[in-house]
Amino acid sequence: MTGLKVLAGPREVAKRIDQLKLSAELGGATEHWSFAPEKALTVDELRAVSQVLKEPETRLVHELFWFWPEKYPEDDPADIATGLLAKGETQQVIEYWEDLAIDNGPVALHNLAVLYHHQALELDRLESPADQDLAQLWLKAIRSWDRIRVDEAIWARLRARVTALADARIPMEMVGQMRTTVPDALGKICAALALGHGEQGRAARGGLHAALVMHIHGGNTDARRALETRAAPIARRIDARINESKNRESPDDTNELAEALALIRANDDDLHLIEILCGRTAEYYREISQSVADTALNCVVSYQRRTGDDCGCLPALLHLVGMETTPELKLRLSDTYRIVHGNAISGQHRIVPERRLGPMADEIEMSDYEKDYALLKDHVIPALPGLQLGKASRAAFSDRVAGMLKDLAFGIYRENDNFTFAANAFATAMELPCSPAGRLSLENDRAKLQNEFETRKGKELRLAAAANVLQINAQGIDFNGRWTAAADLAGLRHKSEGGGGLSGATHVIAWRTTGGAEVELNRTNLLAPSDHTAQDYARILDAIYFFFVPDLVDRLVAAIRRGEEVLIGETPVKAKGMVLASPARFGARDELVAYSALEYKVEDGQLSLSSTLNPWLSDSYVVADTWNAVIFQQLIEAVQRE
Repeated sequence: MTGLKVLAGPREVAKRIDQLKLSAELGGATEHWSFAPEKALTVDELRAVSQVLKEPETRLVHELFWFWPEKYPEDDPADIATGLLAKGETQQVIEYWEDLAIDNGPVALHNLAVLYHHQALELDRLESPADQDLAQLWLKAIRSWDRIRVDEAIWARLRARVTALADARIPMEMVGQMRTTVPDALGKICAALALGHGEQGRAARGGLHAALVMHIHGGNTDARRALETRAAPIARRIDARINESKNRESPDDTNELAEALALIRANDDDLHLIEILCGRTAEYYREISQSVADTALNCVVSYQRRTGDDCGCLPALLHLVGMETTPELKLRLSDTYRIVHGNAISGQHRIVPERRLGPMADEIEMSDYEKDYALLKDHVIPALPGLQLGKASRAAFSDRVAGMLKDLAFGIYRENDNFTFAANAFATAMELPCSPAGRLSLENDRAKLQNEFETRKGKELRLAAAANVLQINAQGIDFNGRWTAAADLAGLRHKSEGGGGLSGATHVIAWRTTGGAEVELNRTNLLAPSDHTAQDYARILDAIYFFFVPDLVDRLVAAIRRGEEVLIGETPVKAKGMVLASPARFGARDELVAYSALEYKVEDGQLSLSSTLNPWLSDSYVVADTWNAVIFQQLIEAVQRE
């Protein structure tokens, strides 16, 4: 700030301050020295500087954090670096120190630590520096100070400086204290910067400095303490607001929902600051977030019980569900949202209990996608501006709503094949002020849905031959008016056998339902021999395997794991293996063969099952005549997966 040498004595300091004051009063030309302030100091600022330099202990700390001459603590008028600094030849002095540091010169190492620290602070003052460059420079400075702290030669020089000053106000123990507390000093600097950036809305930069504090202290208790110290005044502000809300008189006409929203708005920015400083998973942050969420939830529940305004409660509850709380409160929030959301969907009001709700005896089926979409579009999304959340919370809220719209889109498309509705749900989600990551995820999911739609359309099938009509889509199969829903398909078999010419070729595709009804396509109906029968056969199987086989396999596996009877021919399929028969069949000779010992193969249209441990145990079936033998491999592989 003054351009003084670090060893300047009282008279030199006083003379320099007077010169700068006179220059400031007369508006004289600004002097230039290395690392000089961008603007000349005012008279008041110079007076404050003078006062600091008169305090011996403070002055010694400033000396540690500034550039030393090569012979420090001895003064040397011919010191090269001091002369270069005075003339503003910064790059030359940096190169000079770097050359000396190659030989581990203690003063050069010290001065480079100060330099890197100064450069990091200067870069940090810019509006939008490159994050990577800033992080690397701070790490470079921190590593340099770590090296300084363990370099005995540097601290010996500082002790010699204290001896030379011979000032009773500076005990020799102070040098040891300074050495020990260098990490604390760096941590406090970074914690202050984290808070400052957070208050300016620069969350990423604030998070960087909070991470640097953890790096400096190795993530231990000292790091948490440094960050929590900065967060403590913010936490006290939040506690005061919570107490005001709890203690406020509540006449009968009080709008408890408005009280909850006011509490959320008032504390949102402060909670975000504590999150930046301490991290979202920190116990300190969770306790404070829990207090806000619990108080606000009580207000919302009271309002809901009194008014039955379920739609009005949803936006506040949706925000509270995303807050960091204990598992118990998170469960209560989730249950409360579930009841209120169900009320809004059904139009039937139920009161939210005061305590943990537990499993619901009458779970609300969220199958009416149109109502759910209308609820989000007409009540939740329009309430977002009124919540007046900070930028981070607004983005988190939007991400949450966008995720719900995405689930609606995929759900109604996959269950009801309604692509128009799904596209509208995604269009609504894209209008929300989501986070960059949330928007990217949304765009990827929309592209996934579009691709799935185009693939499905390509697999859908309609074939007609004479009076026979077959239609296949994601919902099921319709053959001549006999409808089989996708979820009702329980078995599949098919075969294609060549013959002498078209008239001798045989193609069969059959399926059966969970109710036992069977439908078969063969040469008597849709697969009568012709020049395109083989192609039709392949297209039908392609559609069936695309739309229905994966779900059929999943349902069969679920039944097997529940212990229900699932057969391939007459062979039971179990969770741990298959029950094969002995040819002798004397008594109860069937045994469970573990999958690790099961051998199976398909040759000449025959599925053969046997045990590698007992060759007498075996079964054999004609694939084309045995239900689900054609998907045997998929089924067995799925059963063995956890």
